[in-house]
Amino acid sequence: MAYLGAKLRFVITAGVGFFADGYLNLTIGLVVPILGYLYFQDGKVSTVDSDIMKGGLSLGMVVGQLLFGVLSDVWGRHTIYGKELLLTIFGTLMVVLLPWNRMSAQSVTAWIAVFRVMTGVGTGAEKSPFGSRAIQVLTVFSNIGLGNTAASVVFLILLKAFEGSIANNLSHLEWVWRLLLGIGIVPAAFTLYARLTITETLPYKQYVYDDTSGKKRTFKKQWEDFCEYFSHWKHAKVLFATAGSWFLFDIAYYGINLNQSIILARIGYANGATTWQTLYNTAVGNIIIQAAGYLPGFYVGIFLPDCIGRVRQQFWTCIVVCILYVIWAGISTQNAHPPTAGLMVIFALSQFFLTVGPNCTTFLIPAEVFPTRVRGTAHGISAAAGKCGAIITAFAFGTVEDTIGLEGVLGLFSGIMLLTALVTLLIPETKNQSLEGIENGELYRASSCSPRLCCDKATIS
Repeated sequence: MAYLGAKLRFVITAGVGFFADGYLNLTIGLVVPILGYLYFQDGKVSTVDSDIMKGGLSLGMVVGQLLFGVLSDVWGRHTIYGKELLLTIFGTLMVVLLPWNRMSAQSVTAWIAVFRVMTGVGTGAEKSPFGSRAIQVLTVFSNIGLGNTAASVVFLILLKAFEGSIANNLSHLEWVWRLLLGIGIVPAAFTLYARLTITETLPYKQYVYDDTSGKKRTFKKQWEDFCEYFSHWKHAKVLFATAGSWFLFDIAYYGINLNQSIILARIGYANGATTWQTLYNTAVGNIIIQAAGYLPGFYVGIFLPDCIGRVRQQFWTCIVVCILYVIWAGISTQNAHPPTAGLMVIFALSQFFLTVGPNCTTFLIPAEVFPTRVRGTAHGISAAAGKCGAIITAFAFGTVEDTIGLEGVLGLFSGIMLLTALVTLLIPETKNQSLEGIENGELYRASSCSPRLCCDKATIS
């Protein structure tokens, strides 16, 4: 019972962090249109300003993933656990505290971008793996979906609550976006103490300390282990594949999800006669897509890895999304007024398969496929590569979409998902592999790595 209680505490504590990540990460897509009405000429944020505000979090996440990934291998996962949440809370709080009606549009962009970078460093650290095996890892990870959906629901509630006042005075939208972000801090703050006091697991304690002397590992020792392990092509190839597939996937994933409000407007769902009606329709459209596709994808994705395998799950869902984007682009190109309902169905289906496959597996595979000594660093590199893809799409989506239209962007994303599927084939399957087997290098038929790196018997935790 004590063991189950500790596991439950861990899942809840870690899960709330991912909930906050999901809530705060993609919420910027809802906030930016409001900032346009409040601070920008003609009520619209320019493409450049929008890209800067949306891309700030991803920039910070790259730093957080690399920094905390390495630190987790050197000092232990739970030694650093909780510190990153302080950055998330402070960065978000500073965004919420943007001075009221006293800043130019350019100053608003700079303020939000700077503190979104800080928030990103904190949320990026959530990507370092703390659990083991598919169901536990993905159960914790699925809270990102809950957080994102909760943000859309809170947005809808706030719009309804301020409906009358917004109609009389548009400046009351200030309360909507500030409360929307501020509410996201609450669950994270509640778990701060639990995170700071959580204990290190026994298997990681064995790796935090030197095998013979009992001394703490150093950065030099971690670097030597990392270089020794990845000096072999069969290991470096896997890191290339996990990082490459995550990089490619995040180009499409963040391109769609950071700009969901724009996409809903393009397919005809988020239009309205008034500012409030436009924002309200956007909120409803977001909830429909998340409830019908995005969120269910997480819960199907939790159980698929042990049924069909991680590699198959990622490969075939990427192929399906590739096909759906082609169909979506084709319908939009051939029809001057494509059916909104039909496009919403395709949108929801693409989000379902995007989530059930690579959104789950790009996180899961690096948490399993590497031995404990280098796992935090390798997972951090893979996740940071993903956020580099997110940065590219955050800064480029608006300009590219203005140039070639949504149909052209979908065509590009279709090709990117095909490349993601092909890169996935370089990854060894971890299904049915024991934890000890993964530690011992049994994923590879002939292992030439050092006994010290490949012969440890500890399990992944």
